[in-house]
Amino acid sequence: MPVSQSTMTQGKTFPSKPFLQLPLFRDDGITEQYSVRESIKRSYARASIIARAYEFTLDDILHMSDKLWDLHADPVSSIDAATTTILTIHYNLALGTLAPLLSTRPDLAALTQKLLNFEIVGQFMLTEVEHGLDARQIETTATLLPDGSLDLNTPHPGAAKYMPPVTTISAMPTIGVVFARLIVEGKFYGIRPVLVSLTDGKGMCKGVSSRMVPPRSGSKPLDHSMTTFDHVRLPPGSVIGSLEESVDVRGDFLKSIWRISTGGLALSLGTVSFLSVGVYIAGKYSFRRMVSGPAKGSKMPIIGFRTQQLPILHGLAQIHVLQALSKVAIPLFRNQNLHMFVRHGISTIFKATALQHCQSTLLALEERCGAQGLFGYNQIVRGHADMRGVCIAEGDILTISIRLISELLQGKYRLPEPKYPDCLLYKHEQGLWKEARDRFSKLSGNHRSEEFNNTILPLCRPLVEFIGHRMAYEAAVDLGVNPPLVELYEAGAIKLDSSWYVENGLMSRAEQYDLESAAADKVLPDLERFLDDLEAAEYATAPILSEERWNGFVSGLPQFVGNSQPLGELWVASSKKDETCVIV
Repeated sequence: MPVSQSTMTQGKTFPSKPFLQLPLFRDDGITEQYSVRESIKRSYARASIIARAYEFTLDDILHMSDKLWDLHADPVSSIDAATTTILTIHYNLALGTLAPLLSTRPDLAALTQKLLNFEIVGQFMLTEVEHGLDARQIETTATLLPDGSLDLNTPHPGAAKYMPPVTTISAMPTIGVVFARLIVEGKFYGIRPVLVSLTDGKGMCKGVSSRMVPPRSGSKPLDHSMTTFDHVRLPPGSVIGSLEESVDVRGDFLKSIWRISTGGLALSLGTVSFLSVGVYIAGKYSFRRMVSGPAKGSKMPIIGFRTQQLPILHGLAQIHVLQALSKVAIPLFRNQNLHMFVRHGISTIFKATALQHCQSTLLALEERCGAQGLFGYNQIVRGHADMRGVCIAEGDILTISIRLISELLQGKYRLPEPKYPDCLLYKHEQGLWKEARDRFSKLSGNHRSEEFNNTILPLCRPLVEFIGHRMAYEAAVDLGVNPPLVELYEAGAIKLDSSWYVENGLMSRAEQYDLESAAADKVLPDLERFLDDLEAAEYATAPILSEERWNGFVSGLPQFVGNSQPLGELWVASSKKDETCVIV
């Protein structure tokens, strides 16, 4: 099936699709009134069903099979992003860190199988309250004892592991891949992941304590926690990896957290699903919502306004183009012949680009739905909140962008060469690279200097995003995305840095608007068909999609009625003609 058709699933039936008919997976807005604890329980129940449907094998995890990517692209995440969070931590991070060890540690086979079957929940515990982006400075310690066991300890509250969901709400046994400073005979040997039993499904394990933090604003709640360890005794063999002292502490650390890069790309695939559902809801609502028309007494749908059309049309173009980019980025990322840093760079570029489009477009769609766009039951604003979490998860976009551009400026490696040098987006990218390199060449200090901080850092994230625009355009052209959608995507990308094209004499502002308008005119006549081709209808639960849904939603809301007497006369009208009413 061509990329320009059914971009969301491309005819693929995800293992979760049959579950949409189950009461557990119905989300008609009433579920917004569940308690936090009940909502969390539902997310774990959904995760358990989805995990069993995917039937992951060890090879799927080790070799990042199509099935693993499908899990993250599964549009069921648009119904419950907390479920996807549970599963990606479990399979990609926790099991992905543990699985490579199995060839030399057959004693871990039983545990690995239970994790594959989702009989035990796996957590990945790296960052700490006072050490987020500077994860190499974590302070949790794992001290090797004479008998080969370990003493795992949190030295102070600031070293508590932050975010991984560690409570007993799921009622499932939970183990953690906990990163700690390995201490041998009083000496720091490097950072190692260690296996730790966290809960038995009923209570916390001895010495393990967690405090559940309040839910993230707007998102499906999950039991994110701050977890500490009070001299927890771990059996011999709990260290994942070598007990020898690290010769290259930074290098060994980066290798041990490699699955974070996989997660950065994998989680970003969800932007296509969230955009698809958001565009579908806003588009269908815009055809249904009527306002006064130009003729007296007439009515017209709000989709007739250009300001209503553009966010929806641009969202459509982004969906198709990002899907094409994912089909290029995933094979590059899985290519073992590419240097690890290049593969990390591909993940960074996709994440930065996809989240830039998703965040800005969902925000615009919220606004175009008026007051209805403010409520989570209509999905768009909740999707926007969920994607805010992805911006931070598996590497904050700003930080990983700084790392990528800094290393490219220093010539440590190179990204794949561009394909279409005459493309306007390529010329823009090259112009920004020239600016960055010119500034970098004039610095007297290194990449840690104050000059670099002030001059180069602000350029990094925009530059990564604009590299992504060019790569996305190339992918869309190569994979045959509908040309008007590609033209509209290009016009939207140009407008993101409109002044650069004017400054460099490539295109005036008027020409930019004309380019956008012409592309929009080509897509608009087929808008309803494009919306239906997204195959998002089954995942769109918003009450505003139809009058029937809305009426059903309203009838299910709590109603307050009664026969109480009025509070009495609160105002009286004056008998004098020149006096106003007096409040008494």
